Amino acid sequence: MEYIRLRGTGVSPGIAVGKVLLSEGVVFTSRKETLSADQVPRELDRLNQALGRTRQQLVKLKDKVGAQLGEEHSFIFEAHLMILEDKSLVLGLKKKIEQELFKTEWAISQVHEKYMHIFDSIEDEYFRERKSDITDVLSKLYRNLEPEVSQQPDDDDERILVAHELLPSEAALRLSRGNVLAVALDVGGTTSHTAILARSLNIPAVMGLRDITQRVRDDDVLIVDGTDGEILINPPQVIQREFISKQKKYDDYRLSLQKTATLKARTLDGVRFSPLANIELPEEVQQALSLGAEGIGLFRSEFIYFQSLELPDEEDHFKIYSRIAQEAAPLPVHIRTIDIGGEKNLPQMRIEKEPNPALGLRAIRFSLRDRKIFRIQIRAILRASVSGNVRILIPMITELEEVDEVKRLVQEEKQKLREQDILFDDNIPFGVMIEVPAAAALSDKIVQEVDYLSIGTNDLIQYYLAVDRSNELVSYLFKPLHPSVLRLLKFIIECADKEGKEVTVCGEMAADPLSALFLLGLGLKNYSMNPIFIPRIKRALRSVEYQTVKKIVQKAMALKTAQEVEEYFIESILVHHPTALLMGEYPANEFINS
Repeated sequence: MEYIRLRGTGVSPGIAVGKVLLSEGVVFTSRKETLSADQVPRELDRLNQALGRTRQQLVKLKDKVGAQLGEEHSFIFEAHLMILEDKSLVLGLKKKIEQELFKTEWAISQVHEKYMHIFDSIEDEYFRERKSDITDVLSKLYRNLEPEVSQQPDDDDERILVAHELLPSEAALRLSRGNVLAVALDVGGTTSHTAILARSLNIPAVMGLRDITQRVRDDDVLIVDGTDGEILINPPQVIQREFISKQKKYDDYRLSLQKTATLKARTLDGVRFSPLANIELPEEVQQALSLGAEGIGLFRSEFIYFQSLELPDEEDHFKIYSRIAQEAAPLPVHIRTIDIGGEKNLPQMRIEKEPNPALGLRAIRFSLRDRKIFRIQIRAILRASVSGNVRILIPMITELEEVDEVKRLVQEEKQKLREQDILFDDNIPFGVMIEVPAAAALSDKIVQEVDYLSIGTNDLIQYYLAVDRSNELVSYLFKPLHPSVLRLLKFIIECADKEGKEVTVCGEMAADPLSALFLLGLGLKNYSMNPIFIPRIKRALRSVEYQTVKKIVQKAMALKTAQEVEEYFIESILVHHPTALLMGEYPANEFINS
């Protein structure tokens, strides 16, 4: 047996050694079979029966997964039921049968291809990953056209699941059984349902492996390193022993971080800081709280647009916001209004492609252009605020005029709710994201008009340094500790402090121990990140004295280059607090980057 090493994207940390179980998905037909006019009624009956069977299966799966994993994971099937009952989807299938005289298999295949084409044109990874929900529902419908075809039972032995793609419902069922050691997929990324579920269940997973399904067979020995994104196929015994040892060290490390989650968020000299969670899906709330989050620092509300193939209405928004607010209560929940447009296109929106989408019609610019959609979201957020812990967060502000206009729209919707005797929090906190250099330079003025600031360091640094961090030709210039970036962050934090307003860093800097410590020295107290990183940041900040870090940062700010800043800061921190940056066998740069 040939020994092969493959590289992919580590989406759920950890290590597993075991035998392969290959999973095969549905292959939609390529046969263009037609009907005669008198066959149409029977074919429509086949479709309706398949729709009924699929609906029954989804309800049953929802109840089963809810009982096994908790209600927070059954949302997948709620979303799938909404897709199945979507009028545009069903009418599209019936049209192909009634008017174009195609068999149902071909109709489903064509509708599937149409939606795949739409989602493949979306550049944003998170949105693109949602196409698997469409595939999932249509695959079930396709299978249910021939219900008498029996399915092979799953192997009950502990195995490493290898597949081209693991659809959301399949992931929920297979991973909940407790016999999946790890997951290795040809496609997929960090924001897929499978990745999120694997992380919540502590199952190592590597995705984006391209052709692993063609390189392995059932019972091959596999090592999955979800921390480094590496797969080893049929490794020799000496390497297997090495990774088994590494696996134990990782498990010990993870347990130690879990203990950190329950400890107080204070530095050695008693200064409070607040770890918050960035989430994309409602079911992530409980996981975030269990990892030590003191609230939701950012809910990406774009998720709601994948509940249906049609635009969500006010009730769709309200149900999600209320659920998150109630689960997190009394901790704060910051709901970011939709950040779409440009490269974050959506099928329902039909937004035109732009030559430079990163600088185009996106986020608040889009919302202020399409005010009907924006008002729906504002009303839903206001209604959910009755819980008392909801906050409004506006992305990509560029100028004060935008702040004033959004505040005016919020006041108008508040007045409409009063006239309808609908309760809401009249004092709901209103904040904006500082992601555009122009807004950063105006922080002293903007902060006077809002209740809090949230610094989106990913975009802010990219725009400020004029560097596309995803472009491997120039990504080396993307330096969070660049002296000019640090000066800008210092200015924003000081502006907020001067006005007595909260300021949060919401980006990858918050999830990196080195950067988080530097931000602490600049006076930052609120850090919002992917929940999985909260324990390690909490551990790093708990292991230092704020006053000591502050003095080190003051000297580092006088240095000329990012390299000088980093070297001086690391050396100085290690002198005073030698454990601050020592994360055991799994330091920050070896942990997954979601």
